Amino acid sequence: MKKEPAYTIIKYLGGAVNVSRILQKCKGAVYRITYSKEKGGANGLFPSVYQAQLLNYARDHGIDLRPDDFFYPERLQSLMQESKGHTKNRFINSSSVYTSRCDENDALQSLGG
Repeated sequence: MKKEPAYTIIKYLGGAVNVSRILQKCKGAVYRITYSKEKGGANGLFPSVYQAQLLNYARDHGIDLRPDDFFYPERLQSLMQESKGHTKNRFINSSSVYTSRCDENDALQSLGG
């Protein structure tokens, strides 16, 4: 089961690939944030450094993301119900892509394992 609020924020920002580009991290690192502590994840809580990066990105690109959203996902869930993915279309493709080699867990995650 994916942990909140990270799952909702990732979905709101267009998915793990988009968030990985914003954070310049491997896609697997983004997925791990949604995992429980027992599975090596962050229990659904973005580290504060990532929160700042995502908030700055959202501000710079006119995306309605707020500090409270990192703790209470209900507002974003409601917005997504109303607009059905409007932020996905607003993602800027010019973000740089982090290209360093992901660890084995990241590779397995991308294969669905």
